[in-house]
Amino acid sequence: MFAQVNQSLQFMDASVLIVGAKPFCDRLLQRVQGLASRTRWQAEDAATAVSLATRHQPDLVLLEARDPANWELCHALHRYHSPLRMYCILIDDSDLGAAPSPQALLQYQARQIAKSLASGADSYLWYPLLGDKYAEPGPTSQSAQSASQGTQAGVADALEELFHAYLKVGEDRVRAYRELSQTNDLLSAIALVDALTKLGNRRAFDWEMPRQIEAARAQGDALSLLILDIDYFKTINDRYGHLVGDQVLEMFSDRLRHNMRFYETPFRYGGEEFVVLLQSANLAEGERAGERLRRLIGDVPFIIDGTQDLALTVSVGVGTLLPTDDGKGRKLLARADSHLLKAKNGGRNRVVSG
Repeated sequence: MFAQVNQSLQFMDASVLIVGAKPFCDRLLQRVQGLASRTRWQAEDAATAVSLATRHQPDLVLLEARDPANWELCHALHRYHSPLRMYCILIDDSDLGAAPSPQALLQYQARQIAKSLASGADSYLWYPLLGDKYAEPGPTSQSAQSASQGTQAGVADALEELFHAYLKVGEDRVRAYRELSQTNDLLSAIALVDALTKLGNRRAFDWEMPRQIEAARAQGDALSLLILDIDYFKTINDRYGHLVGDQVLEMFSDRLRHNMRFYETPFRYGGEEFVVLLQSANLAEGERAGERLRRLIGDVPFIIDGTQDLALTVSVGVGTLLPTDDGKGRKLLARADSHLLKAKNGGRNRVVSG
């Protein structure tokens, strides 16, 4: 049975932080086979442990239960990090005295387990063989010592097997959380990208706009916004069909994306309308950016299927963040949209701001 446990530990790639006094850490590493190779950090106090956990994000945290601060540490780690990101095991090496009754032992463990779960620990293990009285064998008769050592060896094996099982459970949960997080990140990315143009979509814009407004105000910086609308796009769909219309949107987006500066973020807002957020850009800089993009689209025709040249133009509305604007950017967006409408009513293929 032990060969199976040791074999499973060989494949454990979880990183481990041990929190406790140095004698506790030393005995734990000595007793639990294979643990030393997985332990990357040790901390003798809760403050150091918090710093290490925040900086390195260990998968498993093993804590000495004798230190009352470590009980609160479990709660703190789960408060500041995802409860599923770290697996915390409280290890109790308390000595209950000579031969406690089964009732006393059960009562003690039940209370400690309940207390550990209430403190935020994921598991609790009573591991008395780590206690000081087991560090060095005491004097006794040879036969008694032999019997005691045999019993102790059997208990040690059982506890180590249980300890490995806890580590495996913790590693499995952390791995599952990691894989779920990666899947969620992928799904989030898919949900925020327009499938046709590969630009950020309306949802991405609605998420990013308040963040940029908050950042601009915190830094005392400017923020501007462009709304671009492809002129007479409906005519393209009506004359050449929607497949060509989709090609035009793809090529338009590629040209837009490949000519963005590092502080410019484009989105497909809907249909043939696109939005560009301009960090650290005041109204005059927003106007210049709008004019640059207008020329970028209008000066070079779009070649469809290598044979068909389509000349496109865009109308652009420019808005700049004002102190009275709301945090979600509705007023800013409405102002830019109003300027876009003026650009279209004024003959199209122009930039309007105000």
